[in-house]
Amino acid sequence: MSGNVEKIADNVLLLAAARLSMVLAMPTLGLIAFFGTQWLDGRIDAVTKTADQANVVAGRANEVAGRVNDRLIAVETKQVQDMAANERFQNGTLTRLDRVQDSIVGLSNAVAALTATLQAVAEERNRSPPPR
Repeated sequence: MSGNVEKIADNVLLLAAARLSMVLAMPTLGLIAFFGTQWLDGRIDAVTKTADQANVVAGRANEVAGRVNDRLIAVETKQVQDMAANERFQNGTLTRLDRVQDSIVGLSNAVAALTATLQAVAEERNRSPPPR
């Protein structure tokens, strides 16, 4: 009989362990699920903070890009205006140089005419004897 009692005691202990594990299974799964969701919430919060920071940085970059674009337009406009002014200056300078060149040609012709006149006067004086 003592063998039967041991078997019954073993069965009772086994039954008690089984029932205890069945009773604790749901709370254990609940705790695992709770801690898992807490961990996931922490990860999601960290990702959300990182995304918010990235959005702030992207917003600042957009603002800076807008200002840079405005400055670029201003620089391009100034460059076009300066190129037009430079072209007007060059055209004016060329016009003045053309006038100077025409004046030089005119002066050269006048010098040549004066030289020819002086040579003619000198030749005429050499031909005729000086009056006494």
